[in-house]
Amino acid sequence: MLLHLDGKKHQIRVLLDTGCSIVLLNSQTLEKLAIPKKKRKRAHSIESYTGESVQGAGQFYTEPMLLQHRKHCAKEKFEISPMEADIDAFLPFDWITTHLPQGAWTNEEVRFNSAECMRECTWYETGPFSLTWDESIATNPSARVIGYVSAAAEEDPLKAVPMEFRQYLGIMGKEESDALLEH
Repeated sequence: MLLHLDGKKHQIRVLLDTGCSIVLLNSQTLEKLAIPKKKRKRAHSIESYTGESVQGAGQFYTEPMLLQHRKHCAKEKFEISPMEADIDAFLPFDWITTHLPQGAWTNEEVRFNSAECMRECTWYETGPFSLTWDESIATNPSARVIGYVSAAAEEDPLKAVPMEFRQYLGIMGKEESDALLEH
């Protein structure tokens, strides 16, 4: 896979790991590629497959970075951890179920071409995002929610208009509104 960083593409070795539960980046890869990292005030506990705490893991993480395989793109925030030298990153079970790889278990040719990935995991869909994460606000106990963004309902909005008012839909558009006199 390719990891995009500061306008450059870096080829990394990624393991799709059904036993893993978080997106991980090898601490050696982080240093080799000079990837910026964020430090937590309090380390998270990250355990190996044997249930033992992994020393040196859980203290640092990355900002979201673009991960690309052919035309498939995904933005991921990586936890930093020491790991085997021949693996740069682990992608966990929930990533695999979201991005459904074709061919991963039967041959060397892995593709992410499910209908959902073809629609949602494109270069355009994973482009720049205008919001930034502020750890100081996220961890401030006196911070409060002042608003939220809600996704549009997938249901047809016409169903919310009572039948007796649907005859007036033709006069409720932007064009009709723009034609009204100032008041």
